Amino acid sequence: MNDRERKDRLIQTRVPESLESALKREATRQRLGVSQLVRNILEDTLHIVGGVVDGVDAIVQDSIALGREVGRGVAKVRRDTSGRPSDDVPESRDDDDAAQPEDAPPPSRVSPPPAPAAAAASDDDLSDVFAWHPVVLNRAAHCARCGTAMAAGHSGYVAMRDDASRPRAWSCSDCVARLGG
Repeated sequence: MNDRERKDRLIQTRVPESLESALKREATRQRLGVSQLVRNILEDTLHIVGGVVDGVDAIVQDSIALGREVGRGVAKVRRDTSGRPSDDVPESRDDDDAAQPEDAPPPSRVSPPPAPAAAAASDDDLSDVFAWHPVVLNRAAHCARCGTAMAAGHSGYVAMRDDASRPRAWSCSDCVARLGG
């Protein structure tokens, strides 16, 4: 076969002797060449990883839709019980960028709001938090426990509260790690 007819590409890699032996044993067991076995493993792995990523993306999108639906429901209940629209729960936001003025810097460059006067909120202020959910911040915030500034694009935790009408609270990784110990 000449080079023009050959369409496959050659990828070389070094592997430990134990992996080479395992690949040779498995190739013999499956009556395949080692190259074909490695090709099959790579293709299967990429297919599985792609499926997992697609599945996680679907879960995230479903969670976002559910959260928005719950927010609309909470806003409706507040309107129905108070006779006036709720100021702190938006009824619907399909486009997060819609609230940003055209000349506003992207969220990752926005400075966090000023830290509370007391550097950290007391535990009583967080008494209704039943869990901390890990997130990647889209905008800057401050840790409710220690007051540390957390930049957009970095990991943090958002409070899951018993009382959904309470304001959102954030926590840094250090404060969440101290909860267990």
